[in-house]
This record gives sequence, C-alpha cells and structure tokens, in this order.
Amino acid sequence: MDSSLPIRLIATDIDGTLLNSQRIIPEENIRAIRAAQEKGIVVAIASGRYVENVYFLLKQYGLNCHIIGVNGAKITDEKRNPLIQHFIDPTAVLAVHQKLLELEVDYFIFGKNSVCTARKEVKHHSELSHGKEVESLGFRFYHGPEEAVKCCQAPVHKFFVCSGERTEEIRAQLQDIPGIELTRSGPLNVEVNPIGINKARGIKDLAERLGISLSQIMTLGDEENDIPMLETAGYGVAMGNGTDAAKAAARFVTDTNNQGGWAKAVKKYALEEE
Repeated sequence: MDSSLPIRLIATDIDGTLLNSQRIIPEENIRAIRAAQEKGIVVAIASGRYVENVYFLLKQYGLNCHIIGVNGAKITDEKRNPLIQHFIDPTAVLAVHQKLLELEVDYFIFGKNSVCTARKEVKHHSELSHGKEVESLGFRFYHGPEEAVKCCQAPVHKFFVCSGERTEEIRAQLQDIPGIELTRSGPLNVEVNPIGINKARGIKDLAERLGISLSQIMTLGDEENDIPMLETAGYGVAMGNGTDAAKAAARFVTDTNNQGGWAKAVKKYALEEE
C-alpha cells in the first residue's frame, strides 16, 4: 500500500450516510468506493449493524469491504474473516438484561453469530427482509424469553433497545451499570456496548493492524454513535442530514445523503477530485 497517500482508510457509517433516505446505496457512492479501492485506499463499513447484515448489503451491490460491526465490537476483513472481537462483561450482560425486563421494553441481543429478540412475535428487520440469506452465512435468529436467557449466557456484543419516547428514562436506568457504554443510532433507540468499545476504537484497531495512522483516516457519519470516530480521524466528515452534535464533532460537513454528500466528500478529500 502506498504510505504517501493523504488518506489510506475510509470508514463510513451506513444508515443516513452511505445509504440515501430510500435505504439504497446511490450509484455515485458505489463508483466512489470502487475508485478509492482502485487507488489503494481501504474502505471499511463502520456500523451498529451486525457483520453478516452489512456483508449481505454489500454483496447486493457487488462490493467487498472491511467491516467494523456492532459499533466496533467485531471487525472482519473483506471476506468476513474475523480480525478482532469484543464482548460485554458477563456480569454486565445479566445486569442489563434484568433491567430491560423490569423496564418492559423491546430489545435485541447481538451475540457472536446471532441476534435474539425477547418476544417471540418480534423479529429483527434483517430477518424479515433477508433472513434466509443471512442464515446461509452461519448466522442464527432466536426469539422469546427463554432464548433471551440462553443468549445472555453466551458472549454478547451489544444490546439494541427500542426505547421510543422513553429514551432518556432508559439511558438513566442503564448508565450506572458497570462495564457498559451507551450510545444511539437514532433518537428512538439506546445501544449498549462493552465499555470502551465504539466505532473509534474499532477504527483504531483496524488501522493499527493495517499500519495506518489516524491522520490518514477519513470517517463519515451522521449520528451519536458516529461522534467518536468523527472526532478521532484526521478527516472527520459529518453528513448534511446529520445531528448538530455530529456536525460539531466533525472537521468537515458535506451535503446530505440525498444530495450526493457521501460521494462528494470522498472525491474531494480522498480522491482529490474537484
């Protein structure tokens, strides 16, 4: 890899960033990804989604990228080979699970190769849209309170809580549990990660393995869970549709995800095209 390149790693969020509001990757973004890779730049997807979900999304567009999944808790190469994994402390897992039961909210438990819902009738959106394809990758979906208990006895990457209008209440109830870190990917959810694990940590872990300095990294995002990586990278770029907090944390702000903002930023800062 050419160490003289100003940007050698692009790490991007998916929802609200790489995807437009129709939840598709625009053609200009696909072209920009391929152009960056042809230039020798590593492109990594840094998402709250689990790795297999991201991998299947990329496959639909013929793309292969490194993946920093579940907010930095699992990192893989372009072929989904695991590089680094982090899990919530088992004691913290049980404490979070008990608190969520008391709060009576819907939530998802993201395990090593699985996602579990506490209610049998609730399914993760990826199971509804392309569950069979994801399962073909060795991933499993579980449902119901008994399965949730079993999943909490195995390694857990993350809890995703459907908080709705109770976001602040739920954060307040969870924040004092030792061994966890709270963030969100939207105003109506709470994400529970291992302490110290976020997208910035995931990017640092990947960059260290690749011999890339933080000054040579470009990150793109729009939400609270993107702020650590926007602050850490040499080129932190917030989307025009991003939150005020994300924009404040970034070095640059581009157009929205519906106005070609992602491709414009990559062309300007990574590909050095006007």
